[in-house]
Amino acid sequence: MDELTADISFDRFADMPEFYGSGAAKYRLAMVKSRDDFLELFEGADHVDAVTYAETPELMVQMLTEYGIGSLDVLIGNADDYADQVNEVATARSLVQLRQDDRLVVRLKNRKTVHSKIYRIVMPDDTVKLVQGSANLSRNSWEYHTNQISVMTTELGTELDEAFERFIDQYRDGYSSQTLLEGLVEALEDAESPEERENRIEYWVGAGDLDVSDTAALNQDAVEDLKAVADHVTAVVDDPDEAEETVAFVEEPDAADRTVVEPEEDGSDDSDDAAGEETEPDVGLVESEHETGLTAALDRPRVRTPDERIRMGTSKVDKDTADEFGASLRDRGATVEDHSITAPLSAYNSQVKESTAIPTMTVLPDAEQVVIGEQDEMILVATGEPTPAVLDHCLETIEDYIETVENHGHTRSETAVMAQMYEAFLYGFWAPFANQYAEALSSPSRTLDNVLQHLYIEGKSDAGKDKLTEYILRLVSDNTVISGVDADDVGVKEIRGIREWNTSFPYAIIDAEKEKIQRWSPIRNYWGDWTPTSVDQPCLIFTTNDALPKSEFRNRMKILSMDVSFPSNPEDPGFRAAQDDLAEVLERQNPIFSYVARRMLTDKPWTDGNGTIEDVRRIVREFYEESGRKQPDYFPADEPAEKTYDTGRLKWQRDIQGGRVTFESEPDAITADFDREEYEVYDYEKRLPKRFMSEKSSTSVYIGAPEEFAEWIGYPVEELLGDPEATEPRSDHSAETETDDSNADESGGFLSRLLGRS
Repeated sequence: MDELTADISFDRFADMPEFYGSGAAKYRLAMVKSRDDFLELFEGADHVDAVTYAETPELMVQMLTEYGIGSLDVLIGNADDYADQVNEVATARSLVQLRQDDRLVVRLKNRKTVHSKIYRIVMPDDTVKLVQGSANLSRNSWEYHTNQISVMTTELGTELDEAFERFIDQYRDGYSSQTLLEGLVEALEDAESPEERENRIEYWVGAGDLDVSDTAALNQDAVEDLKAVADHVTAVVDDPDEAEETVAFVEEPDAADRTVVEPEEDGSDDSDDAAGEETEPDVGLVESEHETGLTAALDRPRVRTPDERIRMGTSKVDKDTADEFGASLRDRGATVEDHSITAPLSAYNSQVKESTAIPTMTVLPDAEQVVIGEQDEMILVATGEPTPAVLDHCLETIEDYIETVENHGHTRSETAVMAQMYEAFLYGFWAPFANQYAEALSSPSRTLDNVLQHLYIEGKSDAGKDKLTEYILRLVSDNTVISGVDADDVGVKEIRGIREWNTSFPYAIIDAEKEKIQRWSPIRNYWGDWTPTSVDQPCLIFTTNDALPKSEFRNRMKILSMDVSFPSNPEDPGFRAAQDDLAEVLERQNPIFSYVARRMLTDKPWTDGNGTIEDVRRIVREFYEESGRKQPDYFPADEPAEKTYDTGRLKWQRDIQGGRVTFESEPDAITADFDREEYEVYDYEKRLPKRFMSEKSSTSVYIGAPEEFAEWIGYPVEELLGDPEATEPRSDHSAETETDDSNADESGGFLSRLLGRS
């Protein structure tokens, strides 16, 4: 390559006092025109760190397999969906192997385009080439373009080398939060055979589809029939005037809008009796016991379908699976033949509920309906928009439930608890639509488990978290599901099994211990092998008395904290009043989910491919506007409650103010020393964001990013290292330190505000 050379030094680096000091560097200004020029730079390197605008997947494989490069860590600054450039199964297979061998990391940009091209090339003799210029790490650049580059060569670990490495780290920390192949590699860890592994790689590339399990295939057939029935029924219910069939309440068949055709007289003695019999409507409505009566239409229509039958083909299904499935349905009236099972709808609904503890639930976007199966009935959602009166009633009932915290709970974080309780309702109303979001968001470069999170509600045994979860299930199911599943009855088999039954009803696990959750391995990659051809699977909700699980599980969870205690024993003061108030709220009819679902089906917000729970948040905001009802202060209108009221931050702030933690300076870090038991300190460390680079040791927590931590906690670093009792938190997190007394003097100390004193 054409080049100019020189020896250089930087005055600021102590190990480069002169041109020939210990840190002296060689400098080249070079023109690169061919593959050989690039090979001279890269070939035989132990490791390469790279930031590049464009990059070719095949070249990356070639560098690591043919050019003797040990490992490569590269940030791609251009493509929004870089995985689409991996269009060959063989290339994907090689990339996966290199990733699993810890030889390759490909970082994807998360915001604006990065146009820089810089390379840190570590050679076997501990020299380092620091390259900056116009050359991309792409086949076009290597073979067809002419580029100008600057190359500084120094020793590994010199100040120049470390300064250059810090530049690269700034790009990684500021412009990337996801790596290529992340979800695929995790999914492949669960592959049970080479064939399954290959199928998953093919799907990731887009060259093949995954087969569903035998049980899932049977349920897929069943739900296709159920959808056909539901499409037909909902069309009649939505617009009975235009339908060929008739619709009426089954208790009032004469109310059907139909002409009853009298049978022809045949001279038989019973002809008059036959002519006088009531004729059932084609579609029979069943009025729910939970109607509000605040709107002319039904809040939650139900349709009775005793004659509908579901058919499942068995010709392509494992015989043992088909026999077992058919035997259980035969006892409920099903017909089992050589290549099919035909069962009454009621039998199939009962089978699903018995096998999973949750009902069948199917979202039908085209029919604009959500259908829950309950015996021989289909529970629908409202067919029309809600009136202001019914919205006001629904919202008031939700608020009255939440405000039991204010009226009967004992907490130091009243507003935070109520906001997180409201957030749980929003999650519960969104959860049935998770599969629609999965289809819209599904992409080889996206890890669905990071987007479609489980709900994890933590709190003490008397925090009311189980009752809250049960109430959410009641609202979603029209009171047909009144409790979750006891964690003692759940294992890996159950977690895997619920993904095969084609139902989107939330699966709530009550009193789940942290150790159990961590043993339920399918949770970590719950959506990992979901594809657009998969059956629907439910979101998971956990309630627990335990602290947070390991980070690989926390990353998949939306964590809400119920830091409150309610009277739980009859001898506790206020116990009976709390029970009476709660019972009064639970007895009220509340079809809020029906109207949220109606708006979701009308707007179809998942098609935007952006929000998830934010879409339900927007709908509830609209309901407040349409009802003319004022939003309560604790309603998380603009962002997740756990973000506004970070309970981990609150815990740290309380210990700082209470003098239970002190800080010591470290080189480029600080250490927090707790006056607590070691097991307690572990929970404090787990609640810190990863960017703080924290690590627990005994009763101390090392924090590698002190300035970021100080901004998060609301105290300057200088004050943290001084007397904690003299500190005052910054005002930028004042929302979290709100007290029960809304009129508290803002100039009062943190502890005074926390306790509601002026």
